Amino acid sequence: MLSEYVKGTRSKRGLSQAELAKLADLSPSFICRIEKGDYKSVTLASLNKLSRALKVPINELSNFVLEKGHREDLLKKTPYEIMNELQLSLPAVVPVYAAIDSRQIIEYVFVPRELALSGGREMKLIGIKSSDLEYDNVVHKGDIIICGKDMEPALGDLCLKMEGDRMVIAPYKRKEDIFALIVQVVRVVKQLN
Repeated sequence: MLSEYVKGTRSKRGLSQAELAKLADLSPSFICRIEKGDYKSVTLASLNKLSRALKVPINELSNFVLEKGHREDLLKKTPYEIMNELQLSLPAVVPVYAAIDSRQIIEYVFVPRELALSGGREMKLIGIKSSDLEYDNVVHKGDIIICGKDMEPALGDLCLKMEGDRMVIAPYKRKEDIFALIVQVVRVVKQLN
């Protein structure tokens, strides 16, 4: 049964229900319900999150759900809904450029797909290697800045903006200033070659 499998695997990994919920980006009550045998709210997306957190193949978890007899619940979804759930569980691939004005991609980074979502639609993200950009204790030289050009910032969000003829990082104040919203900073600890 899925409940026993999840509980046993969680215990082997030395995780509490709350810790597993946090790792899987699911609610603690959801983990509790699964471990009690209530699979009514299980979706492919939640199974995928759970399988990644437990470090087990998703088919092992989905087989338990289908054995329990909730096959009808999973099959009520259209193929489009299933594909959309699976796509949202995959990371977004972001190209990284050497500089803001560069057209040459130097590498790619993977970020959670949720970072690319704004207003229910997926926005294009770009990465910029911060060779000369720094900000407080947030962005250091060599970090990769993940930006969304078409995303709406809130007051105080970090953004890239033009100051004279150079690009700087500063908190958002007004629309005219902004070049792109900074959604994540990827700290580069050591470059492997």
